Amino acid sequence: MGIPSLEIGKRALIAQRLGLDVTGNNIANVNTPGYSRRSAILEEGSPINVSGKYLGSGSLVSKLQSFRNEFIDKEIRSAGARLTGYESDIEFYQRIESVLAEPSDLGVGEMTSEYFNLFNELSLNPENQALRDHVIEHSRSLAQRFNAMATDFAAVRSDALKQLDQGVTSANKLIEEIAQYNQLISNSSADPTSQSQTYIDERQQKLEELSKIMHATSADEKNGSVNVFANGINLVTGTVASKLELRGTINQENGERTVELFRKDSNGSTTKIEPSAGKSASLLKMYNSTLDDADTSGDFSVVSELNSFVSAFAESVNSILSQGYGLDDAGATAPPGRNLFVSGTGSIIAGNIEVNSDITARNLPIADAPGEDGNAEIARQVARIQNDPSFINGATPSEFYAALISKAGVQASEADTGEKTLRLMYDQLDSQRESIQGVNLDEEAVNLIKFQKAFEAASRVINSTSELLSIVVNLGR
Repeated sequence: MGIPSLEIGKRALIAQRLGLDVTGNNIANVNTPGYSRRSAILEEGSPINVSGKYLGSGSLVSKLQSFRNEFIDKEIRSAGARLTGYESDIEFYQRIESVLAEPSDLGVGEMTSEYFNLFNELSLNPENQALRDHVIEHSRSLAQRFNAMATDFAAVRSDALKQLDQGVTSANKLIEEIAQYNQLISNSSADPTSQSQTYIDERQQKLEELSKIMHATSADEKNGSVNVFANGINLVTGTVASKLELRGTINQENGERTVELFRKDSNGSTTKIEPSAGKSASLLKMYNSTLDDADTSGDFSVVSELNSFVSAFAESVNSILSQGYGLDDAGATAPPGRNLFVSGTGSIIAGNIEVNSDITARNLPIADAPGEDGNAEIARQVARIQNDPSFINGATPSEFYAALISKAGVQASEADTGEKTLRLMYDQLDSQRESIQGVNLDEEAVNLIKFQKAFEAASRVINSTSELLSIVVNLGR
């Protein structure tokens, strides 16, 4: 009789102590990110047949239950991926707006309007040398503004590529760590009191970090491991991790540079990945279209449209001025064909536009006939470009550039709206998850008292049984 009682007491002590340990661990990790609270699930031990009667054998810990919710985890990963993508979009559109500097005196819209107004003013006073110099200097300022914008956009695009490369490095590390956690979990999942739940929590953190880089989905296996996918492409299969790599290509026809993301498996074969969400999806869009100076994707490219504006601007001004005469062209029999804007290489775009160094105040060709110092017909034609609806795509210069600014603004606004919507959704999901798996100190305090009292009671069972055994032993002396 005593031996079963001692065994029952011992089992009770072990079970209640484990309950205390679990409760204490919950309290200790109340502020640990990603931690899911646990509960020791007790069950009655198998009864013992004593003289045809079955007696209880105490309690045992059957398992450690975690309150993690797989569905909410997946929804949080999905929302987090899209949220991070919008945050990246906002960051880059803010930098784009900073380069455009609209509306301001340094904005291209204001500077081009002033430029055409100067030609209009010059048409009223064509012999004014100071005004001629002013037109040339303003031409240089405008060209330098285009150059600076192209340089700034190139720097922003370069940063997008740098962040992409850093993201791929981080993703590869996370993929490798997830595969390692799969190994640890599959090795320890058979033991109900093992560290498998800790590994599951930590793996979930890695999955969320990976999803912020590229939207990652997962499929559970029976042994506790997960297979991870990005846009349907397998990244982790059990304990086998793939590698990601960026590849750059150059279009030989127009010099367009693009980058693509590939998955390289253990056999060396590669598969292209097109992330549906996450920071990498945003960065790929920024690099391959929005900031691409030779974009052919058909998507909105602020740099490509700026180059179109600069090319049309330079061509319109040059085509008119090349038919004019300067003050020193009195004996010319044909227009000297001077272009005001030139480029160091190739067609004129924002990055290479410059003012022809041969242009001076005296040979600025604003007359449509030689030897007529008061003639300013060419200057008037240049001024009329400001209201020319055939400037580019059926729009005047100001209309086209305003549409460019508007497109960038709409894209930025959509990113801002998306970020606010996803932030609200993400916070709601996170709050819901916290209510399920988060540690409630009041609840844990109650559990602490419950296990403590049960432990004390189990100790008394052992003490009482020990005293009874001592009496029995003493009676036999």
